[in-house]
Formats: sequence, C-alpha cells, structure tokens
Amino acid sequence: MTMKWTILVTCVGLGACTTSTDPADGGFFNGVSGIATGTYQDQINADEAQVAASRERNADLAAQIRGSESELARLKVAIVNQRNALGNTDRATSNRINAVLTSEPTGSTDAARLAALQQSIADARALSQDLAKLSG
Repeated sequence: MTMKWTILVTCVGLGACTTSTDPADGGFFNGVSGIATGTYQDQINADEAQVAASRERNADLAAQIRGSESELARLKVAIVNQRNALGNTDRATSNRINAVLTSEPTGSTDAARLAALQQSIADARALSQDLAKLSG
C-alpha cells in the first residue's frame, strides 16, 4: 500500500470510532466527525433558534406586563374618581378601595409578576363595577 492509502484507511478506521455527536463529549475524533458531518453546525443552528424564540417570548411577556401596568393604573384612577363621587362609604367598601389602590403586584419572575398584575386588574374591575352600582 502507498502512504496515502495507509493514511486514508487509518483516518476512516479511526473516524468509525466516534461515539458521540455532542461537542461536550469532546475528543479529537468526535470533533473531526462533528465538523465533517455538519452535526456541530446543526446544533449551533438549533441553539441559536432556541435563543431567538426565548428572546421573542421575553419581549412579548415584557409588553404584556407594560400593558397590564397601564391598565391597572387607569383602573385605579377610575376608582379614585368613583370614590370621590360617592363621598363616604361603609368601612368594608373603604377597606376594599384602599386595598386595591395600595396594591403593588410583584413576582419573582416576569410570569409571576404578570399573573399578579392580572389578579389585581380583576380585583380592580370588580371593585369598579361594585362602586358603579352604589352610585346608581
């Protein structure tokens, strides 16, 4: 055999020894195989797509939070106006009004914060409807 054939047979034989297409597993022959077959690039493309999707979800969540914060602020202003129009209210109603007006929804994650905001909005809407009934 010539030297070229010997090298080729050796490389092919050693290439067959690859045991993983995961770059984290390492090893020279795994690396050569991953590069040669495009497996590494496929993994990079998949990871980049996943990052892009996560960024899009985060942007959507941030927009929902901003929208919910704005809606809650509008509802609080409406409740203040309703309270002022009613004048004196009974203790239970006053306590509900104060609870809604002083609530500051929080959460350890953006999803938890959004859920807390949505609950506060539901509470504020219910209170606003009840105040509208009282006014007449």
